[in-house]
Amino acid sequence: MGAENFGNVCDWCLQSNVKFLTVYAFSTENWRRSDKEVRHLFSLMEKYFLEEKHRCVEKGVRIKIIGERSRFDSRTLSIIRDIETATENCTNLQVQVALSYGGRDEIIRAAKKISAEISDGKLHPDALTEDIFASYLDTAGTPDIDLVIRTGGAENRRLSNFLPWQTVYAELFFSDLLWPEFSREEFDRALQYYETTTRKLGK
Repeated sequence: MGAENFGNVCDWCLQSNVKFLTVYAFSTENWRRSDKEVRHLFSLMEKYFLEEKHRCVEKGVRIKIIGERSRFDSRTLSIIRDIETATENCTNLQVQVALSYGGRDEIIRAAKKISAEISDGKLHPDALTEDIFASYLDTAGTPDIDLVIRTGGAENRRLSNFLPWQTVYAELFFSDLLWPEFSREEFDRALQYYETTTRKLGK
C-alpha cells in the first residue's frame, strides 16, 4: 500500500505543478531490521521500479536514488541504474528516493570527498562555500527543500535524520495519517498550509 501511495503522490505532484519530490523509503538505521524484513522491503521496491519504469517515462518523471549504495547487492544496483538511466531525460517531475539514506551519513560522505580533493590539490580550503559543499551532497543540482510533510501523527513529530542540510529553512507539515493512508485531501492541505506561510529564510 505504501508503494502504491508513492505513485499516487507522484501523480498529485504532476497535477499540482510540483517539480521536485523526495521520499524517505529506507534509512541507514533500517539496516538494523531483521534480514528477512530487509529482503522483503527491497523486493517490494525492486518490483515497483521494474513495473513502473515505463510509466515514469510516459509521464515525464525522473527517478534519482540518493543514499549510500555500498550495501546494495548487484541486482538492486542494476535495477537502480536501469530506472535512473531510463528516466534521466524526463523533466515534468524529479523524484528523489532516499534508500540507505541518513542525513548525517550524507554530510560525512561529502566531507570525505572534499577532504580528498583538498589533499589532491583540486580544491583550496578557502574556496569552500555552502554552494560548493552542497555540490558534494547526494542531492547536488536539486533545490533545497521548501516543504516537509511528516506522516505518522504525534509520535513522529521529528525529521528522523532526513536531509538536515537541505531542510534548514523548510516549512514543516505534520499529518496524523500514516503513510499508506495519506490522501489527496491531506496532500492539498499540506500545499495550502505552505501557501499561507510567510517564509523568512532565517531572517
